[in-house]
Amino acid sequence: MKLVVKVKLDSKENILKQIRQALGISQEEFAKRLGVNRSSVARWETGYTKEASFTLRQIKALEKEIGKIGLRFADLPDNLN
Repeated sequence: MKLVVKVKLDSKENILKQIRQALGISQEEFAKRLGVNRSSVARWETGYTKEASFTLRQIKALEKEIGKIGLRFADLPDNLN
């Protein structure tokens, strides 16, 4: 059984960037896992895109990824940027 330690997110920092960094992966890999391009991830992380929007497939992929770091959707703020 694999032990998963829950990551504590800082509400003052970009949530998606914190998730990616906690996973220990590049923007490119995060984009691949979510089914978007790397430039979308970069725009989300820099705040260039103010609100991230996701398809249902991407939401499911994000749910899988945050589960790897001990988080659930209920742990996330309403605004991920």
